[in-house]
Amino acid sequence: MPGGTEYNAGKFKELVLFLAEASEEDEGFGMVKLNKLLYRADFESFRLLGHPITGATYEKQEYGPVARELPLALDELARAGYLTWHRLESGPYTRKVPSAIERADAAQFTDEELAIIGTTLDELAAHGGKSVSRWSHEESAGWRAKELGEAIPYETAIIDPTPADPEIVAALRRVEGLTAA
Repeated sequence: MPGGTEYNAGKFKELVLFLAEASEEDEGFGMVKLNKLLYRADFESFRLLGHPITGATYEKQEYGPVARELPLALDELARAGYLTWHRLESGPYTRKVPSAIERADAAQFTDEELAIIGTTLDELAAHGGKSVSRWSHEESAGWRAKELGEAIPYETAIIDPTPADPEIVAALRRVEGLTAA
């Protein structure tokens, strides 16, 4: 359990439905983007509120963070009739896109969590699968620090992924050299 959090399967499924429903008109929405939306919402919640929304485990994969629980949750939602699948042609590829049949139960989320989910949808709205993957590589210090298949700790949400100013790094190295003597 990264971050000392408990996974809430019901809340995770509601978030999947909520994001699928909200992304109904998003031409870039698919499995890659769904994973990044889930990741961003959970990690932003941890950063801002001190806890994730769902407690899902995210691992490093080639195209960015992926929720380990997502395949099972999608299967269960589809079997229960809450979502269906659409296949969309995307250049030489076919994308499998989840589509909500039932509305998500927004009452499962606090007002603060709903605000984070809304901000996440807004921030990633312009991205399709490829660009949201690039975004996740740039914005996730935890993704950068882990090997493929390893879990990304929620605590990495507080690490600024922006490279440090070279002058500051040099100054810190000079200070470190002085204290080591």
